[in-house]
Amino acid sequence: MADRGYGTFTTAIVREIPGSLAGEQDPPAEGEEREDTVDLQKARDEWTTYVDTLRTLGLRVITIPADEECPGCACVADTAVVVDGIAFVTRPTNPDRRKELKAVKEVLEEQLGAGNVAELRDIEATLDGRDVLFTGREFFVRVTESNNNAPQSPTRRLPTRKKEKPAPKNDAGARLLARVFPDFQVTSLYIQGDRPLQSYLSMAGPDIIAAGEGEDAQRVIEQIIEKAEYKYKVLCLPEDSAVDCVFVNGSLVHRTQEEIPKSTEVIEAKLADLKKVIVSNSELAKVGVTLSALTVFI
Repeated sequence: MADRGYGTFTTAIVREIPGSLAGEQDPPAEGEEREDTVDLQKARDEWTTYVDTLRTLGLRVITIPADEECPGCACVADTAVVVDGIAFVTRPTNPDRRKELKAVKEVLEEQLGAGNVAELRDIEATLDGRDVLFTGREFFVRVTESNNNAPQSPTRRLPTRKKEKPAPKNDAGARLLARVFPDFQVTSLYIQGDRPLQSYLSMAGPDIIAAGEGEDAQRVIEQIIEKAEYKYKVLCLPEDSAVDCVFVNGSLVHRTQEEIPKSTEVIEAKLADLKKVIVSNSELAKVGVTLSALTVFI
């Protein structure tokens, strides 16, 4: 299938950061300063800078108000996958996060038309948007452990496993994704642990996959190299956190040199032809929120 202009968007849907995000953390002890404690105001300032950056890259930004009952609602990318004017509203694994879907679905229907918005309604299926990587040519979906009776991938069979190894539980979500986007290959990646796929990999440009050099990230990229329908350039970055980047409208938005010192040098050397825009994501990264998690692109 021909390249459909990966990374070219007109609209970005974002959601404000709720104050309840800070409430999700255990407070530090008296007199204690913890590096992993999120400074809510700084997180909001970084979010605002990122959103302003999207505007400078030519995007119309639609902002959904925060919902204080949903601490993770700023991670709007978990709620929907949008490709070629078609949206698939997901069903997050965490039941509490499903409260976030209604507001996102309403915006998508306003922008794309209700007939172009599909919804994952199967109560036995789950899918988080950050477990989906779209390369512009095909989809990769992280599948997770459940029981031995779960169905196989809609378009590919998972590698043969021993009987005692559980099959994926969100494979049904991958199968429904394939039905919504029949023009694209959907490939399941069997990944242990609870980190989303996009914490291991990101698209750093057309046909360029950025991957951390950690063992887990390398295991994921090995599966992609083995199963992909297309060949991609793999950009290996010394810090796994450096895959926290977004390629949009010809520019690579990535974190600051202070946050990813070793990887900044690699990005500059290996992607010299790409325009780079640097933003900080130091606060939200403390709770695993990446730049790509903050946006649904149309």
